[in-house]
Amino acid sequence: MLDQFWYPLFLFPAIPLMMTTFGNRYASLSALIRKMHDEIVIQNIESPNRSRFLEELKILNQRMTLVRLMQTFSAASFIFNLLTIFFGYLKMFDISTIFFGIAVIIFTIAIITFIIEIQLSVKALKKHLEDLKEI
Repeated sequence: MLDQFWYPLFLFPAIPLMMTTFGNRYASLSALIRKMHDEIVIQNIESPNRSRFLEELKILNQRMTLVRLMQTFSAASFIFNLLTIFFGYLKMFDISTIFFGIAVIIFTIAIITFIIEIQLSVKALKKHLEDLKEI
């Protein structure tokens, strides 16, 4: 039973690293959205380009939602992982094992959300490059 106490320690460093990655994605997305917003409003971009920009912004908004979910799931997973370590410390291994399972499931959901966000990222880039087809 004591061997199970070490399992959460393997997950412990992975979660903050992913949270940092998700935070960096959030910072990049927010800067990109601000830049595109300024281009649309200040430069008063007209019809075809404006609709492309608005479609890109819609995709970026979806990505922001996914990044928020990734961060939330990662934080929840981190809390459950900490509870796993705490209950393992108290030698309550049955509860500790349950919390570890929950942490792994929630972290898996965060990674799946990350994969979905990457797919949207590719879609946004393709939308951004559409105007090059005309050249």
